[in-house]
Amino acid sequence: MANKKLFLLALIGLGLSGVRIAAQEQLAAPTYEIPGDPPPQLAVPEDFGSGTRSPGPASELPIPDDSSSEGSLEPFADSVGSGGFAESVEEFALRDETCFAYEPALLESSGSWVRRGFWYSEVDVVISDRIWSKDGTVLMSQVVGSRLTPLGRTQLVTNALAINGGQFGAEAAPRLKLGRFLFRDGENRDHAVEFIIYGGGQWAQDGRLDASTVNSANTTSLSSPPTSTAFNRATSSQFDYTSRLNSFEMNYHVSTRMRKDRMELEPSGQWVRRAQPSMTRSLIAGVRYINLEEGLVWQAFGIPDANNDNNLETGLYNVRADNDMIGTHLGFSVAHERALWSIGFRLKGGIFLNRSDVDSSFSVTGDVTSGGSRIEEDNLTFLTDAAVIAKWHLRPNVSLRVGVEGLFLTSMALAPDQLDFAPVGTSARIAGGDVAFLGGLIGLETYW
Repeated sequence: MANKKLFLLALIGLGLSGVRIAAQEQLAAPTYEIPGDPPPQLAVPEDFGSGTRSPGPASELPIPDDSSSEGSLEPFADSVGSGGFAESVEEFALRDETCFAYEPALLESSGSWVRRGFWYSEVDVVISDRIWSKDGTVLMSQVVGSRLTPLGRTQLVTNALAINGGQFGAEAAPRLKLGRFLFRDGENRDHAVEFIIYGGGQWAQDGRLDASTVNSANTTSLSSPPTSTAFNRATSSQFDYTSRLNSFEMNYHVSTRMRKDRMELEPSGQWVRRAQPSMTRSLIAGVRYINLEEGLVWQAFGIPDANNDNNLETGLYNVRADNDMIGTHLGFSVAHERALWSIGFRLKGGIFLNRSDVDSSFSVTGDVTSGGSRIEEDNLTFLTDAAVIAKWHLRPNVSLRVGVEGLFLTSMALAPDQLDFAPVGTSARIAGGDVAFLGGLIGLETYW
């Protein structure tokens, strides 16, 4: 029995030694054409991964040929094209039919579609009405009759030559905004600097009054606010009132962007990119210069002279008022934005140093009645600028703008307020008027 065990152990030892010898034969060092040469180094070529084969020893690592592959799945670092939402998604999908099976939804905001570019501009036509006084200013009046009131009182009926302060007339003026994108911060807010020019429009109003009869009992006569009788008993009178507003501002603008878009799978199996409705906000800070220049020419004809010699004189009152304002303003805006449209509200307010300069003169031909004054005054002016603007995105970088807006200025020197027939300059406050511009706008917004 012991002999049998020794025989089995000998057979097992011979079998294991045979396996070891076979393995050593398989792992034996290869032979080379020139005995004694060392084996080639297994080095990675310098252009590994470039997609081309590099000449070298046959033992170098092989480079796969991309021409035989069906395409590799790589992340798309560039954004979707800007030809519109439907076309861009289709263009993106055509790049790789299986991309959505391997790639996550794009983490890009639709704000990148409608605000794509480093430069942007807004070109608007602003049509606004100028309002400066509720009652206006009466220059000349003529009593043409009387009537009884329901209370039994007699009321005079007059024709009046007056400057209408509540309905000055609408005027169109262009406005241009040019902005430059600076950078985007860690909170996904855009920082930009912009320059705005507005002006070129002129608000004008004129009027004329002719006396119905010319005699001592029924003539035109001067009414308040002027307190002089220099133009009394004129046969006709007329005025021409103009006002021009120009504005230049430079702002620093910080604005948020829309929320990230969603990739939604439709029942048909197609992926669709949809923008999420978002509330965007922005802050505005800048400096601004505003110039309001006004001119008033008031004439009276057929004025009897003081000597009662039947000679008729002509009166002329000329007023020029200039307001130069410079200061800073702060503002904010809030907008509800969607893929194809948005609507928002903007408000700016500021304090300005106003240098008011009034130059006025009056005269009556053939008479000693004449005078003039030149007054300068510094005061503070408060500005309020508000607008509600809606946009329709015609293309990702072109939008149609429509809206309503208003501009309100306080403590202004207005030409009609200077009609006092003062022969010399006085220290009376000249900048006591307020003015508002109310109207609408239409224009285009572009990015590039």
